[in-house]
Amino acid sequence: MEVFILMIFIFFVFVLLFYKSKMIFEEMTMYECGFNSMMGVRIPFSYRFFLISILFVIFDVEVSLLLPIPYMKLVEMSMWVFLLFVLILIIGLLYEYYYGSLEWLSNFVSKA
Repeated sequence: MEVFILMIFIFFVFVLLFYKSKMIFEEMTMYECGFNSMMGVRIPFSYRFFLISILFVIFDVEVSLLLPIPYMKLVEMSMWVFLLFVLILIIGLLYEYYYGSLEWLSNFVSKA
């Protein structure tokens, strides 16, 4: 136990002795992927890209749930559940298409 306390004490002494009193802010910031950390916190992000990516993830997960269906021993009730699931997928896709969520450019952009 005494060795542990001595090690902690030595650590704090080293920190106090070798601590740089003048730290440059830019040296202390992280550098990641070539982005300047001194920029503003808010970076413009495309709402359309976010919406398309969320829709992709949702439909990708649903399709991955459908993949094992042909290998399962389906009884009649399971087949109806499968068809209902596919129907919900198709209705959701048509809903997104009808309301224009799948269009990359919004309707407000002039087509000149």
